[in-house]
Amino acid sequence: MTYRTAALCAILLLGACSPSNEGKTPPPELFKQERDALEKAKAVDAAQQEQAEKQRKEIEQQTQ
Repeated sequence: MTYRTAALCAILLLGACSPSNEGKTPPPELFKQERDALEKAKAVDAAQQEQAEKQRKEIEQQTQ
């Protein structure tokens, strides 16, 4: 009988935790400003690396 009770409790708990499709609300935009700042920083980093590579090539051409 304890197995039946435990199984019933487990089924009820799993059923209570299932997501509801009733009021579909969009997920909150957490840390949007931080993500935007990170994307901008990545773009700046890529531009800096490209500029450094260009400068390195120019230096190599001048030394030859």
